[in-house]
Amino acid sequence: MAEQERPQKHGSGFFRLFEQGVDTATRNNVTAYGYSVSITAAFAILQTSRSDTGIFEIFFAIGAVVAFAIIAGLASGFFREALEDQPSNVKSLAGALSIFSVGLALGVAYLVGIVLEGWAAWLVSAFSTTIIYIVGVGLELVVAHRMLRSDE
Repeated sequence: MAEQERPQKHGSGFFRLFEQGVDTATRNNVTAYGYSVSITAAFAILQTSRSDTGIFEIFFAIGAVVAFAIIAGLASGFFREALEDQPSNVKSLAGALSIFSVGLALGVAYLVGIVLEGWAAWLVSAFSTTIIYIVGVGLELVVAHRMLRSDE
């Protein structure tokens, strides 16, 4: 978006500072926040729906880490390409749409918990929750980008 086309900020004094603070707090944290909600709720879904929950199930995070590494590797040409960032208004709109990525990720966690037993359920749930969330965010960013017709 060209500099002259940027929306005007509203408010002054305290309210302007507050607006800037909220913008700064959310601009680059929106996807991390959504992922934190997704993976935490996925654990809760499995924990409350199963009788095999113990201390070792915390290591279900291994599935999440592996999935995150695979997606990051694929997206960056196996870490050889620098990726461009999205404009902050695109990230903000995509964050507003994140109910879809979070909802899909939690739906997958629930389904995995029904279908699989034991450790496999925990690892596959974390892995699939992560994959679905990241793919969902990617799609939300595409939608936001198109809705805002961002040229950046």
